[in-house]
Amino acid sequence: MLETLADALAQPPAEQFWIGWTIVTAAALFALRWTLGRYHDLRRVTDTPTARIRSAAQGQVELQGLAAPHQAPLLAPLTGAPCLWYRYRIEERRDSGRQQRWVKVEADSSETPFLIDDGSGQCLVDPRGAQIRCHRARVWYGPHRGAPPGTAPSAWQQLFGGARRWRMREERIEHHDLLYVLGHLETPRRGPEARDRLTRALLNRWKRDPERMRALDRNGDGEIDLDEWERARTKAAQLAEHAERQLAATPPRPRVGRGPDPRLRPLIASGDEATLIDQLQWRTAAGAILTGLLALGSALAPALRLGA
Repeated sequence: MLETLADALAQPPAEQFWIGWTIVTAAALFALRWTLGRYHDLRRVTDTPTARIRSAAQGQVELQGLAAPHQAPLLAPLTGAPCLWYRYRIEERRDSGRQQRWVKVEADSSETPFLIDDGSGQCLVDPRGAQIRCHRARVWYGPHRGAPPGTAPSAWQQLFGGARRWRMREERIEHHDLLYVLGHLETPRRGPEARDRLTRALLNRWKRDPERMRALDRNGDGEIDLDEWERARTKAAQLAEHAERQLAATPPRPRVGRGPDPRLRPLIASGDEATLIDQLQWRTAAGAILTGLLALGSALAPALRLGA
């Protein structure tokens, strides 16, 4: 069998052989990197214990609970379904002779935070930059770009094959979906810095308000002197202090998302932890097998050709 394979590898011209070998080697490196990424995700999931929101420590945490809206629900762009998060992609089928290929022409995802509720409390989930695995995924075809599911093509489109020219895919996280979240948890803490920022913001706003500036000019000379500006600063500080006391009466809500380490991307998955672990194990195993086959082919091909 090896002799037959060596004869087959000896037939192509040297230039074609080495181009093919380069492609296979690059594919093996890409598969290795992808597999290591899935293995890294698997280790993070299995090594991080599940925490309760009420008692979760700051830093990397694992949370499980139900999705809930933070503000008004979103509407998915393609189906119009209410949701908390969406991601969609639109592709066009382009023909080139006998070959057909799908080309992505539009894609987007929402970045609006939503909540996870585990019964002990609620936490904001920031989807920006996160890996998101969603079981609510739907793929359909249509006669025009962004056609909703079930759109009927015209007779002309049916006759000339335009009924399936566009392919749409949409994923959603909806209210009450079971969620798994792994990311950096941080609870905002207010203090003198926040009060000082609010004081400066008030003063900057007053500077742009002519009516307010006239009210600050007590002697009516058209200019704000040092004493008048100091009184304005004192008034702004008092207002900021009052606002801070009101905010302090309501405990701040923790937020989970990206942390200071850019290598640790948040992971959000619909479903429970056991399902996610199964998926990551299968992907890691499949990636390892594919990487091994490509690496074996990359190593054996030159030896068989040169030894033929």
